[in-house]
Amino acid sequence: MEGIGGILREARQKKGATLDQIEETTKIKKRYLLALEHEEWDRMPGKVYAKGFLRTYARYLGLDEQALGDMFELSVREIVKAQSNAAAASAAASPEAPKRRREVDLQNKPKRQLVLILCVVSAVVLYFAQWAYKTYYLADHGDNEPNPPAIILPQPEPLPTETVVETEPVILTSFTLKMAAAENCWFRLKDQGQQIYEGTIRAGETLEFPELQKIELRMGNAGGVTISLNDLELPSLGRSGQTMTKLYSIADGIMYDDETGEAIS
Repeated sequence: MEGIGGILREARQKKGATLDQIEETTKIKKRYLLALEHEEWDRMPGKVYAKGFLRTYARYLGLDEQALGDMFELSVREIVKAQSNAAAASAAASPEAPKRRREVDLQNKPKRQLVLILCVVSAVVLYFAQWAYKTYYLADHGDNEPNPPAIILPQPEPLPTETVVETEPVILTSFTLKMAAAENCWFRLKDQGQQIYEGTIRAGETLEFPELQKIELRMGNAGGVTISLNDLELPSLGRSGQTMTKLYSIADGIMYDDETGEAIS
């Protein structure tokens, strides 16, 4: 059966669309489109984002996004299973593996097992006490005592099962820029080519610009301000007095540094 990548490529070629056109329409980076067509899941920013990109791409090509999503889950499950088998084989081949496993088991035994062991020991002691009573005491005084009740050992409590819930990330449609100044800094801010601010932020001031999508930020003192996107503080942009231009955008729910092409998370 043809894989996910082959289905996507064939549909794109029939549609006569280029990767550049699809990137412009879907806002999915071209390198991620190529990764989808080659099923290179390790080049994606994460499993949930990869599945979201796949659904968006399939919708653009007019494909069954649910069916492709199910194929993706199956493919990822097979990869994880293969990695687990490889790790198990590697651990079994190592002479140190059994020793380490026994040490971990001893350190992680739950307390309820200790309680169960104490109960069993107590039952054994009680049994031998009854045996000694019958053997030595009743042998001299006659066996007139009724049989002792049966000993019912406590049953261990079942371990709780852990339920893993896969949560979908919040898909962003815009972001908020916040600037906090430690020193005076002149700057100019454009969003989607339109200038929305030009002026000087004073030391101690904080300015906030919401509902941004693709910005160009020109600063005259990059080391004098701290930049945050959606309350996520970015690393230092430069030295004090350094002139700097930064470009940030949002595509398919993810913020990007356009200079490096890396996702901001």
